[in-house]
Amino acid sequence: METAIAPQVCKSCGSTGLPDGKFCLFCGDLLNPAEDDSGKLQSSDNIRAVVSPIDPNDYAGFWLRVWAGLIDVTLEVMVALLLSLAVDAILHTLGRPFGIAPESMSYVTGITFIVLLSIGGWLYSAFSESSRYRATLGKRFLGLQVVNADGGTITFGQASVRHFMKFLSLFTLAFGFIMVSWTKRRQALHDMPSDSLVIRTPEQTLSLFGDKGRN
Repeated sequence: METAIAPQVCKSCGSTGLPDGKFCLFCGDLLNPAEDDSGKLQSSDNIRAVVSPIDPNDYAGFWLRVWAGLIDVTLEVMVALLLSLAVDAILHTLGRPFGIAPESMSYVTGITFIVLLSIGGWLYSAFSESSRYRATLGKRFLGLQVVNADGGTITFGQASVRHFMKFLSLFTLAFGFIMVSWTKRRQALHDMPSDSLVIRTPEQTLSLFGDKGRN
């Protein structure tokens, strides 16, 4: 006799989830019903206590994440620009004796900037968020961390997926970023594939005034 599988329906918004999904794509809340090891249905509250033992008050809000992102983008652009200018200076110094046209050198400098910003931004985000700090410099400055649903450190692969999914959040007219304002766990669209969360930490790990507790 076949056993009927109860559909996973979000109690918050009524959306139906994928068969192997845990969280609602539209509001970020936990899908239910679900079964425990004994085959009994668990309540949404019980599952949340096991899957995401993070205090809802610790979730980082929209504007905190915006400011952290602006700090990181500014740092990425400045580093890529400085390195590109260094490459440009080397090209002009070594290229003139070989008769390389200034237009060609400017073209190489522009491509260098794009490559450094693209690859550098990815490696910076992925390594920083999968490190013991769990955060980029912008997030550390504002006392934020990126964690998984259990409150642990995400992997380099998860951080990479999260980074590249930001382009989807951006190309949907920033709708993916604005989702932080109403999803239950303050997740943006790019947080959901790896089920990552951005939380506030008890104390700042990076500050202009040193490592001090937050007031």
